Amino acid sequence: MANNFMTFDKAKKEIQRLQHYVDLVEGYQPISLDQEIVKEYALTSSLKEVSKRLNVSYEKVADVISSLGKDELHKVVHSAYMKKTKHTRSWY
Repeated sequence: MANNFMTFDKAKKEIQRLQHYVDLVEGYQPISLDQEIVKEYALTSSLKEVSKRLNVSYEKVADVISSLGKDELHKVVHSAYMKKTKHTRSWY
């Protein structure tokens, strides 16, 4: 069993990182469909759920999220998506 205990300084940095993400998502004002997709993905972390909520194709959602980020939230979401799906893109 791994020890997940962290130092006080690491905990403070993690809180700051998470607070920045929360502020970024809460302050995000989408003005296009692509930006709406990015925000919904930040809220749900699910391509299927975003597709269902916005009534757009799954492929469109995947294309937007996997494209290079155009703003700060998109870059964060893209990075998280790429880490989440790394195992499906690995070459053996």
